[in-house]
Amino acid sequence: MNSTLVCKNIRKAFGNSVAVSDVSLSMNKGEIVSILGPSGCGKTTLLRMIAGLENPDAGTISLEGRNVYDKKTHVPSESRNLGMVFQEYALFPHLTVEQNLAFGIDLKDKKKKKQRIQKITELTHLTGLSDRYPHELSGGQQQRTALARTLATEPTLLLMDEPFSNLDASLRQSVRSQVEEIVRASGTSTIFVTHDKEEAYSISDRVAIMYEGSIHQVAPPDQIYFWPLTKEVAELGGTCDFLSGTIHGQVAKTSAGPLPLRLTGKYPNGTKIIIAIRPNDLIMTPSPNGENTVVRKEFRGDDTIFWVQTPKQEIPRCKHKTHTTLFTGLKVTLTPDKYAKFNAFTE
Repeated sequence: MNSTLVCKNIRKAFGNSVAVSDVSLSMNKGEIVSILGPSGCGKTTLLRMIAGLENPDAGTISLEGRNVYDKKTHVPSESRNLGMVFQEYALFPHLTVEQNLAFGIDLKDKKKKKQRIQKITELTHLTGLSDRYPHELSGGQQQRTALARTLATEPTLLLMDEPFSNLDASLRQSVRSQVEEIVRASGTSTIFVTHDKEEAYSISDRVAIMYEGSIHQVAPPDQIYFWPLTKEVAELGGTCDFLSGTIHGQVAKTSAGPLPLRLTGKYPNGTKIIIAIRPNDLIMTPSPNGENTVVRKEFRGDDTIFWVQTPKQEIPRCKHKTHTTLFTGLKVTLTPDKYAKFNAFTE
């Protein structure tokens, strides 16, 4: 499969602060890749360098095999054939939907221009809205119009920076599904920047976990969740607690008992490790002889989360069925779910 984008050893600093450190990232044609990380981790800076809005201090960037940035080359943003959709949709308020779509299409043939507008209008489910102005559209319709205007230019690569942050929570899921459907139907390679793991997992072929300026892992969403390579990936990839332990063959000895490890043989026996615990990983069983104590309970509608304190004062979270009589102060035993395997990291 041909590469749409290849970034090699990208670095960017602002004064003494390193925003992006030695980042390499590539993506295939038609692929959707999310960059997932907390605020300030460098993901937007990386996106801006790909877009040509910032210059790297080091490294190379190529699009469809053409160098757009290296020591000798700097192709300006407007010559990179990129589409950008940011938090603010930046629609022209005095132009209709159709006029907004037509704005970026560089075609002198009026018939071809009209055909492209019609095609992109149908693709983005904007049929019937062509004569409306932005203030007459809902948030989701504005989002689709901004996306349609970008796709109308037939970009090599689409860059989306937190595109759903301005939408109400009730709208996000439906608009996200619509956007994914549109992007996949267009076949446009897309980078999607977000700090929301649910958004990243639901829309992406692969997720790049970014933390403190570095990309720690790039993999399909399920691999990020179940096989994190670092503690940071485990934490950013989903709700997670950590227990200290030591390696003993196929298991880790912890304050919650022996836990089966996912990758054995990685560390020698006796190695001190940290084990990532997801809320579904441990099963609580009430027991008067239990060494663990429920210290907090939180009802969340679809489920209930319990915070359980172990003899070493470590507190993993456990998810339980909604209707439960378990209460704080209860003594419980903790056992691993029969399907659970645990990831270990050195301290």
